[in-house]
Amino acid sequence: MAPGVVVNGTDSHTVNGIDNTPESNGTHPNRGRRLCVYDEVQFDHKLKPKAYHMEGTRPDSKVLFLDVNILDSTSAEPYRGDVLIEGERFSYVGSVPDVERLKSDPKVRVIQGRNRTLMPGLGDAHTHFTWNEGDLGALGGLGVEEHTLVTVRAAQKYLDSGYTMCFGAASAKERLDVVIRDAINRGDIPGPRYLANGKEMARRDGELVGGITAFADGPLEMREVIRHHIDLGVDQIKLSMSGEEICETRSAEDCYFTDEETAACVDEAHRQGKRLCAHARARDSVKMCIKHGVDVIYHASWTDAEGMDMLEANKSKHMVAPGINWLYCTLYEAEPFGYSFSKAEKVGYKREFENAKKVLKEMHQRGITVLPGGDYGFAWTPHGTYARDLEHFVKLLDFTPMESILAATAGIAKLFMREDELGKILPGFLADCILVDGNPLDDIAILQDHDKLNVIMINGRIHKASYTEFVKLESDVNPPPLTNYLTYKDSHGRTRIGHLNLEDSMITPLAMKSGAPLTSFAEVIELGNDTIPCGEAVSLDTVTILPPLDNRDILCVGKNYSEHAKEFNNSGYDSSDKVDLPSQPVIFTKRSTSIIASGQEILPHPDFTSTLDYEGEIGVIIGKSGFRISESQAMDYIWGYCILNDVTARERQRDHKQFYIGKSADTFCPMGPIAVPASSLPKMLRVQTFVNGQKRQDGTTDDLIFSIPGLVKTLSEGTTLQAGDVIATGTPAGVGFGLDPPTFLKPGDVVEISVTGLGTLRNRVSQGMPDAIAKQSAISSAIPTYNLEPSCGGSGLLSIGSKSLYVEEIGSETIPVVFVHGLGGTSEFFRPLIQQLGLDRSYRCILSDLEGHGASPTKASSVISIHSYANDLLGIFNQKSINSGTIVVAHSMGCLVALSFAIRYPHLVSKLILLGPPPSPLPATAAEAQRQRAAAVRQGGMRASGVVEAVATAGTSIMTRTERTVAFSAVRASLSSQNPEGYAKGCTALAGTSGSQGIELEKLQCPTMLVTGEEDKVCPPSLVEKMKSRIEKSSSKVLGGVGHWHAIEDVDSVAGALRDFL
Repeated sequence: MAPGVVVNGTDSHTVNGIDNTPESNGTHPNRGRRLCVYDEVQFDHKLKPKAYHMEGTRPDSKVLFLDVNILDSTSAEPYRGDVLIEGERFSYVGSVPDVERLKSDPKVRVIQGRNRTLMPGLGDAHTHFTWNEGDLGALGGLGVEEHTLVTVRAAQKYLDSGYTMCFGAASAKERLDVVIRDAINRGDIPGPRYLANGKEMARRDGELVGGITAFADGPLEMREVIRHHIDLGVDQIKLSMSGEEICETRSAEDCYFTDEETAACVDEAHRQGKRLCAHARARDSVKMCIKHGVDVIYHASWTDAEGMDMLEANKSKHMVAPGINWLYCTLYEAEPFGYSFSKAEKVGYKREFENAKKVLKEMHQRGITVLPGGDYGFAWTPHGTYARDLEHFVKLLDFTPMESILAATAGIAKLFMREDELGKILPGFLADCILVDGNPLDDIAILQDHDKLNVIMINGRIHKASYTEFVKLESDVNPPPLTNYLTYKDSHGRTRIGHLNLEDSMITPLAMKSGAPLTSFAEVIELGNDTIPCGEAVSLDTVTILPPLDNRDILCVGKNYSEHAKEFNNSGYDSSDKVDLPSQPVIFTKRSTSIIASGQEILPHPDFTSTLDYEGEIGVIIGKSGFRISESQAMDYIWGYCILNDVTARERQRDHKQFYIGKSADTFCPMGPIAVPASSLPKMLRVQTFVNGQKRQDGTTDDLIFSIPGLVKTLSEGTTLQAGDVIATGTPAGVGFGLDPPTFLKPGDVVEISVTGLGTLRNRVSQGMPDAIAKQSAISSAIPTYNLEPSCGGSGLLSIGSKSLYVEEIGSETIPVVFVHGLGGTSEFFRPLIQQLGLDRSYRCILSDLEGHGASPTKASSVISIHSYANDLLGIFNQKSINSGTIVVAHSMGCLVALSFAIRYPHLVSKLILLGPPPSPLPATAAEAQRQRAAAVRQGGMRASGVVEAVATAGTSIMTRTERTVAFSAVRASLSSQNPEGYAKGCTALAGTSGSQGIELEKLQCPTMLVTGEEDKVCPPSLVEKMKSRIEKSSSKVLGGVGHWHAIEDVDSVAGALRDFL
């Protein structure tokens, strides 16, 4: 019996001794198990594949998850608890005995839950490790060594994506699946549990892709092929029984197997203990599978009513894996790869997709098992995007998120015929699990975000986890109360949040638990104060203090202290209800533009008021949104408190018969210096105000006429209060007009307001009105600036006019060499070349990133063109004081920039080196492709849009893709790192060269070197020859075995070509 499991009869409801029947009060809230359709499937036990053992897990390994949301795939709702993994298996789930001892045991790796979800690893029912995200037809000729690398990478991508079970749907080479499966199980390479397949078997007139197919005609030959595959060590057999529209040879509605052939295949495979899966889109192929007993039916798009009835009647014998993502992507996302929507629709994919959705919904409704597995590994269904299937099941097939997850976990375990130890988080089960930063039941798409998969485990072994998961800090045991939240700008001008020590005025920078620095107080509220210290403490006098919140009007309460209400009523400035004690709260607002920080000056506004007054108040900060909040629940909606000064122009307050005008002048709402959660403060707070050191006001929250809970109730009766709203609760007696004689503020006066636990808000009244109000508050733009992240908000960038660009200088010699990279590149493209040629030792090398690329930001409204790039280049020349004699080295689109620049400013360029210059003007078809690419990355980003794979594959040589794997990865990395908006603008800039006269190369005066690759599709050798014939002082070089990314693909050859020219 597995450790920690207690079985009662034949149906266990007990986990670690806790009864989980619906009437139980145990800690595991299983409310009765909903029927999971895959439970009805009962494959013949003689067909059970081998239960492979994965090596490499230490038997003494222990991993403890604390306070996680456990989604166990039993169909129970997630629940909070602890989980202990010992060796390869879960030993305790929900409640872990002796947990305190385990937490302190240095041999136990402890992972804190932090509101994350622990769930079983995912599974895929239609896996192709050997597919290469490109031309499948070329796989047959791909060398076995290169193909092995492709397959190893795919296996790791599955595990990197949280997939721990994969059912092989076909291999492009006979033994490749088997070899990879065995290597994974030995622990030689990372990958999921795998059931291997061989080549898919098809008749000679019905193959989908010839080079990766095992051919057989007739029952006898098919039996021979099956026996051969079994001898190779496969776990199941794949039949290709119907056509595929994209192949344009046999329709997806065409079944070309006969009954005799199908029956022979099933008999031969089952007789030898192997199951079959079949590519069966056609109506008749589905019915043939059911009639003769093919176990796993792929696609089933054209199942008709008779086939549906047959499948329902035999649902205990079959599973369906539709590969719905293939249909979706072929129809809607293949255009960047040359397969347009119109083409897909014309050949029938639109019709098939719509029919498949209808059919699969009906299967789900009838209780037929439908499993995820999207036929990944094609160009537009790239590896690593597997969890899209789960979202498709929810959005297209009417699965609930829970049903989709159950199908991908416990359902795949059933497919493996190991449902007693895989696919669930239960004691005794093999520890395949993922820790998700979020709740996939709320957002199923979160499983597609690899950054949200914080921990991935297989067989009790950790595959992925940040080292920070295991760092045990003293602060974890006795965390100091870092809750004096100060908003400030650091030395780089970035907004940050820190803890202010009121005793020594030192600021401890704070971050989220992920390590990301806090950049607004709103983040603190949303995180529920779940923050950690990060970085060295800094002195308060080295930063610029900001108000805690300044983006909303302040909700204010007047006349809320009885003595102040009386002094106000007797002052002659009260134009409200003329009574000492109001019967209802007096509510008004202060404009958000009046908010300033502690330390900033209050403007006296001499042309606006001669009765400038102070009001020290306690500000209540709302922590979560609420409507019609009861007084008894109000404190649950309060985050905490801050100090504010309700500065007032008394005559304006009086004359306008309401408070807004007199309260809202610019700088009339000092706030801060800190905000503190209510949980860190006493129930009763005291507020005191001093003017020039003289105490003027003194009151407590116990003195309020209308209590804080009562104010929350009143304000929310018809209006939704939002997190971050601030309520000014009123001021005690002692304001300026209440003195005898009335004493108002004047320039130079210092107002200090202190509140229990909140420090002191200190502001001086300014001596004048410096350049009016505009200088007091920065005008922010509603137009976003993209790609600021690489520079942490703009640090270290060079100002070029109104822009900021990343510019770097290497070397100290006098002769400058300026480098201009291309579309999708960065200044890093040239680093290998600089090092290889030793340019940093003999030249002054100046590298920069084009606007929106690399570390250079771009404002959304900035219109980019080749001309604007050239203007930026001129700005760099001016900033760097370059006046003549410059060598310019450019790549790809950067060549158009360099050419334009050299023709416009011939005195600045002494030599020109062009690596892979594109045609000018750009052909109309190429320009349209660039515009489509821009739209694609704006819609789906660099990777999900498929642009990274498409550009990297098309832009590199065969040798680079197959032998220079590091170089190929570098190209992919360069593209992947691009900001989508910056890249899209580059695409449109390049497209903008179409339709023009093109660059007048004949005007180029400087010696020019043209370099291209033998397989450069952007700049083929023939284009270089044409350009050479138009440039008077030019030479050229064609590099063998190189595509368009020359300096990355073969830096030695590029350096050799340039050495003599330089």
